[in-house]
Amino acid sequence: MTDAKAHIPVLFTEVMEALQIQPGNWYLDGTFGRGGHTRGILERGGKVLAMDVDQTAIEAAQANFEKEIAEGKLTIVRENFDQLSKVVTKQELRGKISGILLDFGVSSPQIDTPERGFSFQYDAELDMRMDDRLGVKAKDLLALLNERQLSDLFAEHGEDANRKIAREIVYRRKKQVITTTQQLAHLIEEVKPGHRGHLHPATKVFQALRVAVNGELDSIHQVLPQAFAALTEGGRLVTISFHEGEDRIVKNFFNQEEDDGKAVHLTHKVITASEQELEENQRSRSAKLRILEKKTV
Repeated sequence: MTDAKAHIPVLFTEVMEALQIQPGNWYLDGTFGRGGHTRGILERGGKVLAMDVDQTAIEAAQANFEKEIAEGKLTIVRENFDQLSKVVTKQELRGKISGILLDFGVSSPQIDTPERGFSFQYDAELDMRMDDRLGVKAKDLLALLNERQLSDLFAEHGEDANRKIAREIVYRRKKQVITTTQQLAHLIEEVKPGHRGHLHPATKVFQALRVAVNGELDSIHQVLPQAFAALTEGGRLVTISFHEGEDRIVKNFFNQEEDDGKAVHLTHKVITASEQELEENQRSRSAKLRILEKKTV
């Protein structure tokens, strides 16, 4: 079991500052992970309603936050954050939440657990489900979608418009279905020989499959209005995005709420990781933090 104290989440200091935590107030962590951000809120005197779809995250919370749960300072619920409104209502906290954090990235424990199939660093089944109750795995998409559908998926969710990868997947699966991370990674390396840069050539394709399997962009569209409605006046909605598709949805929603006079978008210039954090945690390099403050009527 990962110790939450040992896990330093992305943009931790910036998130704590953005939430403006007040002792005794309620905050919502929509993507608990291993509880790094939640622990920071609790240490500053806040109470937390936390959500996560991953059963391993729920088990980690029960093990690492047993005292806080028993004291009523932390409530953890296994739900996707697109069910935020339902969860907040059930907990009788609608309009009483001072800050909400939505971290849209895949968690480090998910990436570093080989059998989850999120990473091309390990040889495993192409699964990629954050919630093991979902029916479709990444390997199923590779087996069922045609060349155009795969190409569109890679372009939309991974910003990789290389149609050759989709074509090669469809060609090869006639002889052997692609079911493992290494099969897919090797295929992509062959299609993109001599590729250079800080990103592995398979990174964007793996990202696209993960986003599609988990319906991540649809969930972001759904959660933002729910989160804003759940905030108390003066409350803040804080998001961390990791690719342009996510950030675009957030930016458009935040700007619209500001244009409608309901909120102030405090981060027209996004907050990114410091040089020190980049040195300590490479996974923070693409993180973008935005803050929306609900106006007091």
